[in-house]
Amino acid sequence: MFYGGIEFDELNVFTVESSAEISAHLKNAKVFDTEEAWVVVGEKGTGATVPELTGKRIVVVQYMANWEETFTIEKAMEEGWGFSYINPAFYRNVTTDALIIAARRVADISLRRPVCEAIFRASNYEAPFIWLGQYIFLRHYWNWVGGIYYHPTLVPRFDLVWEWSDAPVADTGIKEYKNDPETYVIVTIGWPDTFDPAKSYETFGWQIFHQVGDPLVTYWKEETEEVSPDLAVAWAFDESGTEWYFIIRGGVVAYDPWNDKTYPIDATDVMFEIWRLARSQLDPTWMIAEFIDVNASKVLSEEEFDTLLAEKPLKVAWRGKSGEVSSLDELLSFFGYEGDTAGVVMLKLYHPYVPFLSILADPFVMVVPAEYMLGDKYEEVMEAGEWGKNPSAWAAYVQPGEEDPIHKLLAEKLVGTGPFYIKEYVEDSYIVLEINPYYWNATLWEQLYGYKP
Repeated sequence: MFYGGIEFDELNVFTVESSAEISAHLKNAKVFDTEEAWVVVGEKGTGATVPELTGKRIVVVQYMANWEETFTIEKAMEEGWGFSYINPAFYRNVTTDALIIAARRVADISLRRPVCEAIFRASNYEAPFIWLGQYIFLRHYWNWVGGIYYHPTLVPRFDLVWEWSDAPVADTGIKEYKNDPETYVIVTIGWPDTFDPAKSYETFGWQIFHQVGDPLVTYWKEETEEVSPDLAVAWAFDESGTEWYFIIRGGVVAYDPWNDKTYPIDATDVMFEIWRLARSQLDPTWMIAEFIDVNASKVLSEEEFDTLLAEKPLKVAWRGKSGEVSSLDELLSFFGYEGDTAGVVMLKLYHPYVPFLSILADPFVMVVPAEYMLGDKYEEVMEAGEWGKNPSAWAAYVQPGEEDPIHKLLAEKLVGTGPFYIKEYVEDSYIVLEINPYYWNATLWEQLYGYKP
């Protein structure tokens, strides 16, 4: 909503110890006073002068704009590119564009936070923009319900909400189901467009996915600034910021209630589902296809990943810490994980885009077992794609659009790894979710409620 469409040949973000150092890096400079740091933005070169900046860190955003590759404002207006390649006001400012691209690329939250604040300050003081905040709407619930929390983009996870033991009991009017202390009943409007995560682009569907599935990373409860591990227990990225490696949690199974069976989840399932999302070309999947080159992504074994790390250490940044790792054990230790793993997925980005972690936290990126989706063709398809090392070969088996057999299957019978599974439903009437007896994090319920499935 603020980007002016400027292309950059070079863009670097780093810190300096004092104002005196800035003239060695920038030709000119604009200073933003943010809560945590001074943010200084300017064209690469020398000679910039700034006042004495003290009391906080100094973050420098250094750029070289490519004006030859940047479309003109007139061209954008003729093509009607407002809201897409440029903001709807067709406003352009090289300083703010450099900040916006920097915020996309910087993985270290301690740097990204002041850069993002500088963007908001620029929009408040230098541009004709009014930012509309995320509203907090009221949710009415009875006083015997506990654990309700608010997140601006995700509904509460139902297994984190509870009722007092003396809550009243009432018939729901649906079969023998009662609204009692062990049953959480929600009355709402509408109906999910589909149960296929590749097609659903509406609130109801994503609410269901948040209960029955797990993405690679998630926002835990009210967390908004940084993602937490989910099916990925750790991650790292290369110097360019275009190769991201995710270590997959071991011991996870997906429960198929339609056939009462389970499927073990590993890196090939993750790779296949992310690839399928892009391949489907359905409603929400532009968020994958726009940033991730799924055909250049691949699966690695832990041994292959360890070899890679020994030859090319990777960068890590999480919860205020950052550094470099040169072994799998070192990476797992950085994230504090000591359990089993189930392979590694490398996602190749078209260009650095750190906020893609937020995309991976969206409920529609839940992992669905490839064996369930492919059925009898599972072995054939996996072997064709070399078990995730050559995902482009899967295109011979999965077609874009709503006629693909996988879409037709998931549209009615979704399978996932989350805290609940879809027990039954009647379209336009009700959906019954039941606690998943095979949920990988069931110890959480024992800690919270003393409950074992």
